[in-house]
Amino acid sequence: MKLKLPSSSGGKSKPGQKSIGLDIGFHDIKIVELVRTKKGFQITKFAIKEIPASILQQKDRAALLGDFIKGMFAEAKIKGKQVYLSITGHNVIIRNATLPKMPPEELVDAAKWNAKEEVLFDLEKAVVDNYIMAESEQDGATFYEMLSVIVRGDVVDFLVSIAKAAGLQPKGVTVVPIALWDYDAALNKIEPGTVTSYIDMGSERTRIYFVCDGQILFSREIPNGGKNLTASLVGEYELADGKTAIIDSVRAEKIKKTFGFPAEDADGKTEEDIPLSLIREKLEPILEKQVTEMDRSIEYFKNQYRKDSVDRLILSGGGVGLSGLYQYLKANLDLEIDRCNPFFQTDTEDESISKENMKLYGPSLTAAAGLALGQCDKINVLPEKYRPSLKKTLAKLAPIAAVLLIGGLLYGYSSNLRQEVITKKALLTDKKVALAKLQIRAPELEKPAKELKSLKETMAALKKEKRSLPGATPFPFKFQDIYDELALLVQDNTSIAEIYFAAQGSEAQEGREEDLSEKGNADLSDRERIKVTGHIFGGDLKVQNTLRFLLQDLKSSPIFQEVKLIRSKPLPEKTYNSLGIQFELFIFPKTLS
Repeated sequence: MKLKLPSSSGGKSKPGQKSIGLDIGFHDIKIVELVRTKKGFQITKFAIKEIPASILQQKDRAALLGDFIKGMFAEAKIKGKQVYLSITGHNVIIRNATLPKMPPEELVDAAKWNAKEEVLFDLEKAVVDNYIMAESEQDGATFYEMLSVIVRGDVVDFLVSIAKAAGLQPKGVTVVPIALWDYDAALNKIEPGTVTSYIDMGSERTRIYFVCDGQILFSREIPNGGKNLTASLVGEYELADGKTAIIDSVRAEKIKKTFGFPAEDADGKTEEDIPLSLIREKLEPILEKQVTEMDRSIEYFKNQYRKDSVDRLILSGGGVGLSGLYQYLKANLDLEIDRCNPFFQTDTEDESISKENMKLYGPSLTAAAGLALGQCDKINVLPEKYRPSLKKTLAKLAPIAAVLLIGGLLYGYSSNLRQEVITKKALLTDKKVALAKLQIRAPELEKPAKELKSLKETMAALKKEKRSLPGATPFPFKFQDIYDELALLVQDNTSIAEIYFAAQGSEAQEGREEDLSEKGNADLSDRERIKVTGHIFGGDLKVQNTLRFLLQDLKSSPIFQEVKLIRSKPLPEKTYNSLGIQFELFIFPKTLS
């Protein structure tokens, strides 16, 4: 890992240099080839396509996606092969940290250790990159102000395999907020202390990021996106002449893109004679929920980070292209709001695409444009095994030249190896002497351990005595907030059977933990928690997705600080009319300050 310090260029690409950003989303794929100019940038080629359902339904779809992307490159006549990729989702952890100055290779382990409480995947196989934003002095010691990104390793491997299947060479992989940050910095001069919120409105989810002085301070996902708007339009409509119109999901998507969010006084109709006022009536509850969640996230951020305001709200993503959405957000959020649209913010306007299509599809290309502009210069989680190296270069040389070079390297390596053996033997002798001294002192070290055991027993007795006192177990949080948040996050195919509170140090809590300890999966931290049991109904894929999104939404919620799944198991046959699973989990609410 190479240490990186901030630059003021707003991106790595140089004037006149072409670069390609490839944004592989859950719903569609976006490609932008651009060239940086003295004033900004110019889009030379682009492509955007929805991923066919026939591909999304395949378990092993990397090769299919690669062929699909290869076709997009050919259709758009993009000849370049080197691409910059983005990654997002619950398999990505972004953290700010202040750590003592240390060698780069040690910073990787330090970043993993610092984030171990947040990571739900295997840290040993994770990919880490750090961005050193500044250095500071404290009590005579040097510290790094550092942004760390930790990504599940197999997710990066899958992303790279798609690019390679398309015949492309990945040059870097970064996270979406960095790409949005690079895009914004390429166009705007951001004054110190300015708080910017980037809102990326995707098909299934809306992600909110808060950035100030080059630090990604807070992020949250809202389980609401473009598909929710489409779904609200699906159904049967009663028309004025007694007729009915049935709208399926394909037609609903077409209506959404054609009419957007109609104005309150809109008096037109769709081809089915559905009044636009009724279309607005269907869409408005979804948008109201979206605005409410945005406002809640902004207020939580201001309270958590002691900021007086959010200075700028930058919108990007496919959902932003919806006609009328910008006006609705501006009317309901008291903020300076701006929209990202590479078509309108480029130096030279593309006359081959209509203005309406520019408005509709332009915001979707923002992350891809940011990838091409920034070229992953801040954060790059592309593993070393995929990057060019001297070893890989040597493999391509002529056989004779390779043999001569490798022979010289081996000779030098063997000399160094012999010297290293001598040094390590001397070090081993010193360690044997130190070990002998420690073995002599071992009996002396047993006494503190016995004293510690006695103190723990005394502490347990005091806790038990404390629980017998009146009012020993206060309620450290508001239950109404917990019930409201659960009601907001639980989906329609999910039912809650039991909500159980285990107070700090209570006998109920300790009894539960002892039972789980025998099974090897207890969390013995002495904290208040809420145990939730319930059922999720539906087929295997739907049930697993619902459970995954529920856990992710609970973890992202400003009400809870942690969530742990205790168990999930299939419902007994013939117990209910539908298949499903029963689940149990612990949620740890944030306590009142």
